[in-house]
Amino acid sequence: MDALITNMINNVFHIIWFLCIALEPKHSAKRMLLIEIAAAAFYQILVILLFYYKAGESWMYLAAYLLAVCIFGGIFIFFLSASHPAKSLLLVSAYFCLWTFIYSVISVVTETYAGAGNAAVWTLRVVLNLAFLLPYLLFLRQRLMRIYRNMRSDYGAISLLAFFMFFILTMLLLYSEKRASMNLQHVFIIALIYIFMLIVYVVLFRFIMLSGYKAQVNEMQIHEKYLMEQIESYKEMEQDARQTRHDFRHHNLVVMEFVRNRDFDGAMKYLEEYEEKEEVKIKRSFCSNPAVDCVLAAYVRKAEQNGIRVKTEIRFWNAFRVSDFDLVSILANILENAINGCIQVAGKREIQIAIHQKSSKLIILCSNTCSDGILFKNGLPKSGKREGVGVESILATAAKYNGDVNFFAEERVFTCQVMLHIMDGIAFSAKDS
Repeated sequence: MDALITNMINNVFHIIWFLCIALEPKHSAKRMLLIEIAAAAFYQILVILLFYYKAGESWMYLAAYLLAVCIFGGIFIFFLSASHPAKSLLLVSAYFCLWTFIYSVISVVTETYAGAGNAAVWTLRVVLNLAFLLPYLLFLRQRLMRIYRNMRSDYGAISLLAFFMFFILTMLLLYSEKRASMNLQHVFIIALIYIFMLIVYVVLFRFIMLSGYKAQVNEMQIHEKYLMEQIESYKEMEQDARQTRHDFRHHNLVVMEFVRNRDFDGAMKYLEEYEEKEEVKIKRSFCSNPAVDCVLAAYVRKAEQNGIRVKTEIRFWNAFRVSDFDLVSILANILENAINGCIQVAGKREIQIAIHQKSSKLIILCSNTCSDGILFKNGLPKSGKREGVGVESILATAAKYNGDVNFFAEERVFTCQVMLHIMDGIAFSAKDS
């Protein structure tokens, strides 16, 4: 019975911890809590059956330990976390490393077997879990969330290393529990191994953080590129304005000559032609959001310079949960890829970009003509040698808003669909073109 009480305390903290380390949650907090409670109930039933039929056998504690890892870890990776399974494995492995550390500390301090339980064991288990949980929630979670969400590649190797550390600590735990007594030398070895584990995780998260900085630099370069495009557009507009002012006197002379000769139809025709040419010089407006308007203007202009026809349909609410920086990152990458795809096609070249809001979701849909034979891997387009940086940026930015990204190609038309979860706000006026 004492061991079962210990197991129940473990389950409570498993539920709390896995809710707290879900840095990219797949569901609402309420639904995730219900899933965790169901998993804990299922696990507890299995443990009770295990102890009922095989009470007293030491291997049952190992079986219960492995069941907890498989059930709670599996539920988190496949049902609670919206991250890639390999990426979620990093968080699961880190948590279970902490779990084995708590087990080891309790075993050394109380000199009890891991599955046993008494008031001292229960108190230590609660105190140690809270000692790590509270600082995590108060100081580490937000920073870890930023680092974790910036992970865009290489997380498979990192997660495997973290899981290997958990495997080593599990073997250490089993070895320690088989010893009749804990001497100073053995405690010293345990301490060294856990210090090594801490160093490994510090190095891992340092690597992840540097990788995130690299991704941010790539995004800033994309912003700089689109801003330079916009500056160039403004320079051309200024030059057009100067030319218009210079030519205005000549146009007046022509109109005056038409009027002097009473050729009013000729004057009207000339003025209509003049108006059409001047409208082309005026910068088109796509919506009242300055950031979105600027990035669309820059890339539509670039597309048309390459003989690509662009159709836009921009209608969305003020998604104040989505920063302009993130909107520009998504749109710039989508349009850059769309233009590059069209350039490779002979004949008709067309891009269709639509931005809509439906309830609390912002949907960005872009289709462009493309060549045959686009390769996909795990649902992501491959650019010959490697996955494009633009695709990684779109995925990472969408993940910040628990969004979904889909890519598909059909009948020489490539489509990118991005859905972001946002909050309602004030509508932007928009124009279709």
